[in-house]
Amino acid sequence: MKTLSIANGELWLHAPGAAPRQIESPFAKELIERDLQSRRTTGWKNAPREQQSGMIPSATLWGQRGPQTENGMLAARFELACRGDDDDTLYYVLAIGDTRGLFRRHLAEDREVRLFHRTNWQCHGFAYNPADRCLIMAVQNANGSAHLEVYDEEGTRRGAITDGDCVDSSPALVPGRSKTVVYQSSGVARHPQSGHLMARGHGCVYVLDYANGQLEVLLDEARHDFVAPRMDAQGTLYAIRRPVDRPQHERAGLALKDTMLMPVRLLKAVFGYLNFFSMIYGKEPLRSAGGPRTPELDQDLGRLWLHGRMIELSKVKNDARYDGNLVPGNWELVRVARAGAPVEVLGRHVAGFDLRADGTVVYTNGFDIIELRDGQKCTLARQEQVANLSAV
Repeated sequence: MKTLSIANGELWLHAPGAAPRQIESPFAKELIERDLQSRRTTGWKNAPREQQSGMIPSATLWGQRGPQTENGMLAARFELACRGDDDDTLYYVLAIGDTRGLFRRHLAEDREVRLFHRTNWQCHGFAYNPADRCLIMAVQNANGSAHLEVYDEEGTRRGAITDGDCVDSSPALVPGRSKTVVYQSSGVARHPQSGHLMARGHGCVYVLDYANGQLEVLLDEARHDFVAPRMDAQGTLYAIRRPVDRPQHERAGLALKDTMLMPVRLLKAVFGYLNFFSMIYGKEPLRSAGGPRTPELDQDLGRLWLHGRMIELSKVKNDARYDGNLVPGNWELVRVARAGAPVEVLGRHVAGFDLRADGTVVYTNGFDIIELRDGQKCTLARQEQVANLSAV
């Protein structure tokens, strides 16, 4: 059984008894090489101010970065991937700078087909339907909502199958039901004057038969999000359950905590301000205890957008709730045998998962790829920042 993983923006194929195989995009490679060549020849004429150097570069002063990476170079990141019509075919969504595209890859021929690429296009999950030979994609609209749409194998849009002021995402086909998908959906709150999206509600799980329009709510709890749902051939539902991320003003104890920590935060701000000018003009930090500073201590670990929530990568090592995993322990893989049945917890610190054709669960904590078979856990591979899994 093969498994696709997206780790740190790279796409990998794992097969039993073989070393992991990295899948690269010829289109992305060519685009990056053209951009690099263009920068070598004419980049000095049109370099943006954020990339210019000086006594205090504007990127340093204002905390800004280049449009693509820290040095302004184009970078390619795989965001989503799934199996196609057979074991030889893959579909994936690839981001290159501000552009995202849908691609089909034929592994045996080592051939990539670019179906389309667009600027400001975002996909919140997709699945291939072999019965209809089409793709079900959760596509974001200009107003911030997202709906499920049907695309044919060549990337041509055929129409939407969901609607409403909501964010639909993570569609998955239900085995044995050719036109039925299970997906997550959240309502939205908008500004009364401007209409801008202000907040999203908790994630619920729906099952939709888009042939006849029948829609059913499977999971809906105000205190929890249910994300990335999957259903096996017996009708057993799997999903990631996590606590709802409530607005700051609704979190108990924050006002008292902020008041107590205000003096400490002010002192840190003043020290950081003085330390910044010491580094710029004196080339030395104000703090020297514990030996010289190393580049690792000043490294920005960055952020990762995962299932509609921002993950601070620095918390992976520093926050006890994460315990060295990519997500906290309250991100749980749960199983519901039937409607109204109790929720069974299968694992914690679950960043992503998928179901194989025989119902076997494969999931990740962000670093280990684990297969769960008959209650036994087997580690298939270990990678850094695994944000997406797909059984092939």
